Amino acid sequence: MTTDKRERILKAAIKVFARDGFFLAKVEEIAKVADVATGTIYLYFENKDDLMISIFEEEMLPIIEHMRQELTAHESATDKLIVFINQHLNLIQDHPDMAQLMQVELRQSSKFLHGYEGTRFREYLAIIGDIFKLGQAQKEFRDDINPSIFKQVLFGAVDQIATNWTLSKTKRIHLAASAQQISAIILRGVAKQ
Repeated sequence: MTTDKRERILKAAIKVFARDGFFLAKVEEIAKVADVATGTIYLYFENKDDLMISIFEEEMLPIIEHMRQELTAHESATDKLIVFINQHLNLIQDHPDMAQLMQVELRQSSKFLHGYEGTRFREYLAIIGDIFKLGQAQKEFRDDINPSIFKQVLFGAVDQIATNWTLSKTKRIHLAASAQQISAIILRGVAKQ
């Protein structure tokens, strides 16, 4: 068994889940797209839910690494926050199948919703919390805001815009303009007076 087969299965699952939806997707179709026998999928994954969780965990790692790399080029927390928002929405726009999977289909997996430990997701949210704590230390951001609440509020804002864009058939939502507006709203709210 090679990691190449496992990688092909993961990439095929992203396409099939995004195209057909999580519930309607068939393991047989994923196997066909991956060019493997249906039984081969079960050598690597217990079921569709396990496949979905594996996609999320494995695809999030390079996203997290990329985000951290982009943030290192900036000193101020304000700049880092703007970069985070822009990068998040750019990823959505540049990878529409993955966006469909993350924004819509992932939320329909009962195992993901009820049993997922959230390792990579917590790591991703921690980036936002760390930026906010840095802003507080640099005296850019208010001290009376809890970083844990802030990271959920910020993620909720970008997540909602990303979901709207993903579900939109016309894609009229301009993600770059949305990123600027989210940044302006958030930064006004947290700026040190």
